[in-house]
Amino acid sequence: MSAAGSVALDDLAQTVELLRIVEESIKSQSKVKEELRSQLKERLGELVTGTINGLAVVEYTNDSRVFTSPKLVQERFPDVARMCEDIVPVRKFKLLPAA
Repeated sequence: MSAAGSVALDDLAQTVELLRIVEESIKSQSKVKEELRSQLKERLGELVTGTINGLAVVEYTNDSRVFTSPKLVQERFPDVARMCEDIVPVRKFKLLPAA
């Protein structure tokens, strides 16, 4: 370790740079993906299936999910919500901006 709580990554500089490139690529591709999906969803409107040459290639369906809303539990049953709270340790990885 170089300083308290840190370790030198000099030999992994290429790995860090590659991670920067990959993360930027993923961000860019995610944006393109959402734009393409939006274009298809707009065309589908309220219809379910999109076809090419008569063959189904996409579906856009409505669905329902059941989930517990922490906000509703807190509003309606604050005592129960407090009894169910828990603290979970988390270790977060963050790629810092290039110097």
